[in-house]
Parts: sequence; structure tokens; C-alpha cells
Amino acid sequence: MAETALHLPPSDKPLLIFDFDGTLAQTLETGIAIFNEIGSQYGLKPVTMEEAHELRKLHTRALLDHLGVSRLMAVKLAAHIRKLLHERMDQVNLIPNVADSIHALRADGFRMGILSSNSADNVRMFLERYHLDECFSFIEAGVSLFGKPQRIKNVLRRVKVKADDTMYVGDETRDMEASRRAKVCGLAVCWGANGREAMLSEGPEFCVDTPAEMVAAARQFAAHGRPIH
Repeated sequence: MAETALHLPPSDKPLLIFDFDGTLAQTLETGIAIFNEIGSQYGLKPVTMEEAHELRKLHTRALLDHLGVSRLMAVKLAAHIRKLLHERMDQVNLIPNVADSIHALRADGFRMGILSSNSADNVRMFLERYHLDECFSFIEAGVSLFGKPQRIKNVLRRVKVKADDTMYVGDETRDMEASRRAKVCGLAVCWGANGREAMLSEGPEFCVDTPAEMVAAARQFAAHGRPIH
């Protein structure tokens, strides 16, 4: 089946592809609440917020091992959580100061899109609530937990943008693993699922703690390309 073309506005600035959960949306607390509600159905123990903050130090696969979640179970569990999250998207807030940063990047001329394991409806509903929907040229949603590298490559083929001119922005170690495998620049944000220690273990080109630093990193990438490690 032929792929649907994705159209970007004309610009000489790089393409920024954003993860959604934890990067733009504060879904951690809601996600943990849902996990605790349905975890017993999968034979899993509940997680407290205190434990969740400690677990941010773990690489994604180490986190799943710690929770006793196999990769097959992770796919089923994530789909179940997404379904329930859809009913509670009105409870999910935007990461503080992210809106200003997204508007600043758009004003700079960056092309932006979203690639997420969340559903398109959830992402669209959220962006519309915060009046950010016009900032993003596309939403690639429903990506499998470990299927991001290929989906990033597919997006680049459809938008006709080179990997060297692309940055993937995410809050999990698997996002940075995906960026590396897709050969795009990785920008790790440390306010979401994984903390700085875990994110640095994947060797991202940029690692930031605030949305303002995210903007600065994108501008540095646009001006100078990838930093040399």
C-alpha cells in the first residue's frame, strides 16, 4: 500500500519530531494511577509516586524488568493504559513552560511533528486544548513501544527530510535509542519518565533540564549541526 505523503511548510530549519507523553504532556501521575488500577489484572504490584521518582533512574528495559513486565505484556499493558487515558485526557496538563518554547521554535521557522505511542485522538485532543495544534505539521501515533526507529525512518522518507537535518525530542531512554538507530540527532529532556542519569546512558547529542534549554539546543543544532562528542 502506498504511503500517505506528509507536507511540511517551506523552511531551511531542521525538522523537530517530538515524543508526546512526558515530553509535552504531564501524563506520569495519571499513567501511574491507571497502572495501579489495572496492574492486578496483569499480576503486577502497585507503584507509589515516591517509587516512580526512583524508577526514573532506570533504563526503560531495566524498568520493565524491575516491574516484572515482559515485552509482550508491555505492549498489551500500554494499549490498555492508552484506552483509559483517553477518558482522562482532560486531567492531563502541559509540561510547564513548554507552550512558550513550542511557539518560540515555530517563530524561528522550525518544522515540527509528533511521533508517539499514544493515540492520535489523545494527542490531537490535548494539543487543541492548549492551542498548539497548528504548531505541528503531523501526528504519527499508535507507535509500538519499541517500534520508533522504523517509524522515524518512515516519516523522514514521507516528508523527504534527511536524518542529518532531523532531531527527535523525547523523555525516555528508548526515545534516545530510537534516535540513534534512526540516525537522527537525539535531544533528551529530563523532566519526564527518565532522569538525567538514565538518559545520558544512551548518549544523546543534547540533554536538557528545562524547555528554555530545549529551545537553545534546537537553535544550536540548526546553526552548527550535531555536537562532536
